[in-house]
Amino acid sequence: MIDVDIVQIHFASYFRWMDMAYSRLLDDLGHPLRAILAGGRGTPVVDAQCSYLSPVGLGDVVDVDSRVVRHGRSSYVVRHDFEHAGRPVATGEVTHVWAVQDGSGAMSEPVPDWIRAASHSTGAGART
Repeated sequence: MIDVDIVQIHFASYFRWMDMAYSRLLDDLGHPLRAILAGGRGTPVVDAQCSYLSPVGLGDVVDVDSRVVRHGRSSYVVRHDFEHAGRPVATGEVTHVWAVQDGSGAMSEPVPDWIRAASHSTGAGART
């Protein structure tokens, strides 16, 4: 019941789903989040948005297609497209910053080449 309100799937559920899909995307790109963190790096979120196109209800199966769509020097955007029964129901974008942990905290650093490559590839995505 945490995922539903009186009418449909609760809006906040999509943000949790985007986070789970992001982890899956990193796995599919060969760089699991656990390895990134173990290497002293991180990918904090600095912006997130979601547009709701059509309601879905309890028991509906929602698929998400996630991909890196653009990058800057130290940040990159992951787009998440949600579908139910073949129709779009929501779309979201989350901006991450590539960061390194040092003794005084986290500092941004340039996005690694594998993220840059993923943002230029139309086939580099994850579907969950």
